[in-house]
Amino acid sequence: MGFRSRLLKLAYQLHRHEFSGRALDRWLGIILAVIALVWAWGWLPGGWWVTAVAAILLVLLIAFELWARRAAYVHFAPQDAAILAPQPEKEPLKPEDKIAIRATGHFEVEGRRQFFADLQAFFRTFATREHAVIAYVPRSRFLGLGQWPSEEVGMWYIFFLPQQVIALEPGTLAFGGQQRPALRIAYQGAKRLETVYLTFDSEDDRQRVQDDILWDAEPSSSR
Repeated sequence: MGFRSRLLKLAYQLHRHEFSGRALDRWLGIILAVIALVWAWGWLPGGWWVTAVAAILLVLLIAFELWARRAAYVHFAPQDAAILAPQPEKEPLKPEDKIAIRATGHFEVEGRRQFFADLQAFFRTFATREHAVIAYVPRSRFLGLGQWPSEEVGMWYIFFLPQQVIALEPGTLAFGGQQRPALRIAYQGAKRLETVYLTFDSEDDRQRVQDDILWDAEPSSSR
């Protein structure tokens, strides 16, 4: 799990950090394509061998990107769903309660939508019982070249209601080698089915959040 999660994090960093307005993984693809084309003319030492190696690396890079994107750049391992049995004796979260988490999924703000992985965030439930994931995207750099798009720095949000929850699954999630207790939540968004991954500092924090979601969710959400 550790090696795989490190590869997924690397793919995410390459895809989300930019240099001169273009993602680092796109620059890698362009460089490999240029090498393959230039050496294909046969003017430089190595000729077709260099072209073949560059072409293979380009195909592997594309496959690597697609694999990581399908996994949402994280490695989630499901656990026994029996631990999600409703516990009516538990109290739901109060509106002022905030649980520190890390979150992966599609966030929105001011009409914009973007995917982020492993953001520092808080989970809250308002008096209306609407659930919220409130996250902050910080400035960051990668490999001394790439930097995070400045227009994405700031607060981003996920909101969903109990009746939107379709599935709630406990597990562990690894991102960059760090493994944490997690919940995978599937809910029906305004236009599409959404999935958000929440990870926690402790099992107790996960228990509090899953009990809160199950408090008034439809029975099907505990599948």
